[in-house]
Amino acid sequence: MIEYTNHKLKARPAETVSDNSPAPQRGGECLPHSGIAWKLAQETERAKVIAKRLKMPFADPLTSRIEPAAVALINQETARRLQVLPVRIVDNTLLVAMASPEKTVLKTLEVLTACKIRLAVAPPTSLSVVLDKVYKKNEACAAAPAKNRPSKTETVATRNEAQEARAQTVSIISNKGGVGKTHVAINLACAMARRGSRVLLLDADLGNADISNKLGIFPDRHLLDFLEKDRELQDLIVATSHGFDLICGTYGEFKLANLNHAQKTRFINHFKKISRRYDYAIFDLGAGIARTVLDFALGADRTVIVATPQDLISGYACAKAAFSRFKELEERLEEKVSGYRPRWTFAPIVIMNQVGSMEQGFKLFENLVKTTNENINSREDRFRIELQYLGGIEYDKESLRAAESKKRPLLLQLPYIKASQCIDHMAAQIFRPDKDFDARVKFGHSFKRFMAILSKNL
Repeated sequence: MIEYTNHKLKARPAETVSDNSPAPQRGGECLPHSGIAWKLAQETERAKVIAKRLKMPFADPLTSRIEPAAVALINQETARRLQVLPVRIVDNTLLVAMASPEKTVLKTLEVLTACKIRLAVAPPTSLSVVLDKVYKKNEACAAAPAKNRPSKTETVATRNEAQEARAQTVSIISNKGGVGKTHVAINLACAMARRGSRVLLLDADLGNADISNKLGIFPDRHLLDFLEKDRELQDLIVATSHGFDLICGTYGEFKLANLNHAQKTRFINHFKKISRRYDYAIFDLGAGIARTVLDFALGADRTVIVATPQDLISGYACAKAAFSRFKELEERLEEKVSGYRPRWTFAPIVIMNQVGSMEQGFKLFENLVKTTNENINSREDRFRIELQYLGGIEYDKESLRAAESKKRPLLLQLPYIKASQCIDHMAAQIFRPDKDFDARVKFGHSFKRFMAILSKNL
């Protein structure tokens, strides 16, 4: 049995199974007294010896309390393939029972769950029996009609775990400034909020505070305060009059590229908590192709590249750099995560901003696709880049200036002009289910991938 003492895992000797003891119980039914009981007793003693030698906790799955929230962190296929049983989670440390603990499995589980893993030695037969029972129960619950499903109190732990990663994430990037990236981020957030979604916009350009400038919002707390440990992330949230919430950036020399491992891990843990409140989180990332910027972009559910007719080459350079980092991340995950099946296709979304007409936007995008096929895909044997076109935004300089002077999103200031209508249409299309990535990815939730990319040394 595994107990807690001051939030730390502590091993407690399990009850010895003898020939004179009652037959072990398995989910309400007795195991046969002769043969299996003796085998379980032998395996239990052997596992205790191994646990002592390896200085690990011992866990008997037949008597341990298995938490649904822990089970939800490792999908059924992975658990059965690796023969691991998630037991419980405390302070982002997941206790996992395993018959033969291995360091390679430890690394795999850390990347897949984005949690610190503590392995416990378990008897093989007990592990196999409970593993099948736990995941069969999950299958039955998922397939059962609503009236036969567990009660609210029985499912609250699993539901809370799923809600931790509720927000769908969008990262908006460009290779250079001046392409309208921040205007796109603000107006997409506004459009999604107008459609009834709960939206959080994060100004992750820590050197410019561009969103604050454009909206005239200058709070006394911003993202840098969090990174320097002066504030909690939830304390930075500002409710705007435009329908979405905002976390502001600041002026200074500090850049997103300067984030160290501890800061990224702290950000992930705090963002995981506040994201439960939102349907979408939009990251307005700084211009350029620094590694940390690309990691934030590639960790999101959707990567949006903003380009203009004047800077089409920069748009291509941004796509190329993101694809190179995408390949590197997939290869590292394939190397470090046992059995990981890579995403073979990188599918960023392209927005052509400041176009003279919608036809021009389509033609420029076709040129971009042709260039990536000729210069990237033709030279690749495993991975591909497949650009997706979200649309063009017609340039209306006077209207944009009018909105900026009022410190309001263009979509609210002038909702009926073509540029506003284009953005509103994009908000409706950005999360089309038919544009999802390869379903073979083994992360239980895309947010876990986001956490793995940012918090691990990949």
